[in-house]
Amino acid sequence: STRFERRNRRLFDAHMKSVKISAWYLPVIEIAGLGTTAAAVGVGGWWVHQGDLTIGTVTFFVLTLSNLFEPIQQLSQLFNMVQSAGAGLKKVYELLDTDVDVPERPGAVDLPGAPGVGGSASADVGREPTRARRPQEPGAIEVRDLAFSYLDGTEVLSGVDLTITAGERIALVGPTGAGKSTLAKLIARFYDPTAGSITIGGVDLRDATHDSLRRTMAVVPQEGFLFNGTLADNIRLARPDATDDEVAAAMESIGILDRFADLPEGLATEVRERGSRFSAGEKQLVSLGRAALAAPEILVLDEATSSLDPGTEAVVEEAMERLAAGRTTIVIAHRLTTAARADRVAVVSGGSLAEVGTHDELIAADGHYAALFAAWAGGQPV
Repeated sequence: STRFERRNRRLFDAHMKSVKISAWYLPVIEIAGLGTTAAAVGVGGWWVHQGDLTIGTVTFFVLTLSNLFEPIQQLSQLFNMVQSAGAGLKKVYELLDTDVDVPERPGAVDLPGAPGVGGSASADVGREPTRARRPQEPGAIEVRDLAFSYLDGTEVLSGVDLTITAGERIALVGPTGAGKSTLAKLIARFYDPTAGSITIGGVDLRDATHDSLRRTMAVVPQEGFLFNGTLADNIRLARPDATDDEVAAAMESIGILDRFADLPEGLATEVRERGSRFSAGEKQLVSLGRAALAAPEILVLDEATSSLDPGTEAVVEEAMERLAAGRTTIVIAHRLTTAARADRVAVVSGGSLAEVGTHDELIAADGHYAALFAAWAGGQPV
């Protein structure tokens, strides 16, 4: 909070300084223009009255003064724009100069089976489910003695051990702030662990190339974000080189093509800034379409239906089921009905894994998960 107050004060002082400059600069220019024009009219009018000048000469001087001060006034406005552009450019340079939080090590290797590495992503669109793949195959995840702390030393996770076989669907559940989202972000390598390791297909994520990792994994957040452009362009963000037919095939594979093809302009429909033309459910379907086009081995779903109405939720859940078929899927489950459909459930509590098992096994164990499920089913806050 102290750092925020300090920076907020600097911003306030800089803004006040600019306001003070504008407060005297613009009026001075205006007064100078009006004053000289008034003087020219007054003195010129007197000389016209005396017969020393003609009205045409006075008009010439007035118009000349106007032509002189108008560019000066415009220059002051242009100067403000140049200053704003300079400040924006400085921020861009600062962003470009920022060190990467998760750098790629020299000699990094590609993850096995990454789309585009020894194969094309389009070949995997709409693929059939696979079963019983070995832990070291593409899509298998091994978490060993994982720990993570923030820069201030606050420990979020510790001693986490988890094996996710290829093609398995696992749900991460737990109270708010337990660390389930942090665990999913570590698996996606948004951060590096403080201790321990995470491997995919037998390769430590810190030894994997960024390109192969992003091709191997797709993350679908709670709220889909759309950019200004067409519907097809937004889905093509997952793979810019995809053709229109490949975009349509990806959407068809999860059963959402007809919903958007029926629009007057079809896939060429403009979504507008931040997807203002679409509902929350439609935005989420577009996010799932992106993931389908990317055809990753691993999916991370941050409960994409948590903020949707029941009718839209059913459509999104059907698309998610199709998308997850045959892929290693990690679901951050806020609604425990989602956890009940998973192959296994991992309960995160107090920064560690409290329980891991199937829904039925954990209900029978009458432990953390059973208590969470009972509280959720009873409508109590979890």
